[in-house]
Amino acid sequence: MTTGTQAIALGRRLLDALGHLPTAGQERAAWALERLLSTQKERTALILKGYAGTGKTSLVGALVKVLEAERSPVVLLAPTGRAARVLASYAGRSASTIHRRIYRSMGDEEGHFMSQVAPNRDPGALFIVDEASMIGRQGGDGGWWNRDLLQDLFEHIHAAPGTRVLLIGDPAQLPPVGSDHSPALEPKELAAFGVVAGVVELTDVVRQAASSGILTNATALRAVLHEEPPRILFRQGFLDLVRTDGHDLQDALETAYAQDGDEEVCIICRSNKRAFAYSQQVRARIHGFEEELCSGDRLMVVKNDYFWAGRNGRAELIANGEQIRVSRVHGIEERYGMRFADLTVQWWNGMEDRELEVKVFLDVLAIDPPALPMARLEQLRQAVMQVAGGGTRTAIRKQVREDPYAQALQVKYAYAVTAHKAQGGQWRTVFVDQGYITEEMIDAGYVRWLYTALTRASHRVHLLNFHPRFWGEQE
Repeated sequence: MTTGTQAIALGRRLLDALGHLPTAGQERAAWALERLLSTQKERTALILKGYAGTGKTSLVGALVKVLEAERSPVVLLAPTGRAARVLASYAGRSASTIHRRIYRSMGDEEGHFMSQVAPNRDPGALFIVDEASMIGRQGGDGGWWNRDLLQDLFEHIHAAPGTRVLLIGDPAQLPPVGSDHSPALEPKELAAFGVVAGVVELTDVVRQAASSGILTNATALRAVLHEEPPRILFRQGFLDLVRTDGHDLQDALETAYAQDGDEEVCIICRSNKRAFAYSQQVRARIHGFEEELCSGDRLMVVKNDYFWAGRNGRAELIANGEQIRVSRVHGIEERYGMRFADLTVQWWNGMEDRELEVKVFLDVLAIDPPALPMARLEQLRQAVMQVAGGGTRTAIRKQVREDPYAQALQVKYAYAVTAHKAQGGQWRTVFVDQGYITEEMIDAGYVRWLYTALTRASHRVHLLNFHPRFWGEQE
């Protein structure tokens, strides 16, 4: 645990550890972190709002380095598996997903999965929570996941004495699904949990970002976020920002996959329908896949699942938005009026790579909705119950919960995704597809969508099929 004397000196050591002249915002953040770690008050937090290119990642990396040198406990968390990997890469140590850290789940004798907030065994730790703009008040995915995620996060953290919280987020990104704002970045929302939170906002773009087309255009988008209507005009003349149309797409994709590899290229779209079409193009023209599912396919889970990873007796969540890779396709079948595939897949659970045997809904791959509609899922469950036959109602429900068809994993292809699914992740090369857009649709929500999509790229972004007006041309 950081002592008062250590914490009082932390601000200066943190600024020294940056290795460059800090911005005014980084200086304010350093002194705010010093105050956070030196206070004797319980249930305190700091919200660090940082736009793209303002140096929040370098500040957090330096903070972790300083605290580890002092042997002060630090816990790194992020909302998704990919976001946890990004956090771990710039912090220089392992990070976990929020749900893996804060929830303890188990099955009862009837087969129900129950969840409760896990105990916190890290007294005095600083909890650094990245991509906090994604954290909503509900998980929104049915079952127990419809609980207050933000409240549960603080309940877990404050179950141990002396803990502090640093919430990091970009206020220009998309808010959680179903919300018009990001509650984890609002002190008034945190006050409902008895948390006193200060706020520091990083707005100055760091010097090395000035030559980046990605960050220059992200900053320009942030500037028009509150205009009515917002006027979007891309800044050109940068090597990392490429104007691309459909005729050039095939060559651009081939170059990106050859340079960066399969895990570091992503197409971001405005709809699941377009994401499916682009994914099919990548699968056929880049990978040469001819079947509906092939060994080597990348898939994204689109509904929380406790069944397949928890079959070893310990319930474990495969969360909505996490990616899996197909190792082997064992077979495809039709049952209950739906199509299924049996697969061996590789999955990173936030701590280690695991191999799982799963059954997936093939029909979910191509549908427009983000997941299987509840009415269709209920039809399937009713069909499974009829096959289950006699027995008590409790016994029949248990059979349905243990039936691999009723519990099949819901997945889509991961080569092209919506911006909400991409949020928290990062790829070396990103293709951002304009999609269908009218002038009436260009509002603050569209600017947030475009800003979020643009900033998923770490090295290069292709702006795909954008109207000439966005480039300062008339048509």
